[in-house]
Amino acid sequence: MKQISLCLLLAAGLHADTLLLKNGQSLIGKTFVRQGDALFLTAGANGEPVTSEAGVPMTEITEVECEPPALLKKAPELLAAGKISSLLVDIDAALKAADTYGDLPGSHWPALLVLQAHSLLAIGKDAEAGTIAAAMKKTRNPGLVLDSQGVRALIAARKGDHLAAESFIVDLKNDTSRPSAMAAAAVVRGLGLLEKKRFEEALKAFLELPVFLPDETALSGIALLGSARAYHGMEDFDRAIAALETLIKTRPATPEVSTAQTLLPEWKHRHAVIQEAKEP
Repeated sequence: MKQISLCLLLAAGLHADTLLLKNGQSLIGKTFVRQGDALFLTAGANGEPVTSEAGVPMTEITEVECEPPALLKKAPELLAAGKISSLLVDIDAALKAADTYGDLPGSHWPALLVLQAHSLLAIGKDAEAGTIAAAMKKTRNPGLVLDSQGVRALIAARKGDHLAAESFIVDLKNDTSRPSAMAAAAVVRGLGLLEKKRFEEALKAFLELPVFLPDETALSGIALLGSARAYHGMEDFDRAIAALETLIKTRPATPEVSTAQTLLPEWKHRHAVIQEAKEP
């Protein structure tokens, strides 16, 4: 970008994004557009129009500094309110806006892509989530590749293919840098342990989400139903029933709710029968 790429543009109280270049220089602008493998500055730091003949190659950018989309902060609240379908519409729009920077360090596009995949899992659209996971893997971004493995593992675990699911999360067990991948791995472990009737261990895995990963709420429906089944397997009927009731109340848009609504009267009846049998 001729002279613009050779100087530091100062923002005057207006929001602007910053591209940090390999040569140590910075480029600040209010609006960038992507054409092929280059970014072009179209509005300067103060919003003034900019024209140029050359763009900045993506390979020359070490990091982008930009404001995170408000949606990333609002997502947990929207997920908890069961507004997943509307959230997915907003994610799609945010992804298109963030696509300018792609998976450059500092870009929020990767986080939005993971949120999209997890939100699709939350409402049972595993096939669509799998398509997103494939796209994540193709980026060759190390973090996104880990998250893609988590998504693929969850899809396999929900199908009952726990051997395949375990193979996907091998690389996730010792990586604490990506909460989203850790959450997926915890749920996968929990589902596998439930299958083996190792209820206490399964419960610990499911409880990693609310205890250690409270912001990873997209997978809470799966974890809550898993927790309920684990409590039930331990014959802790009060907590099992409470977990089902919490699931029905807080995750109304998830496919787990229909299972919870079927199990709830059955478990309450069984609990009542057991209690009556204990009475003298």
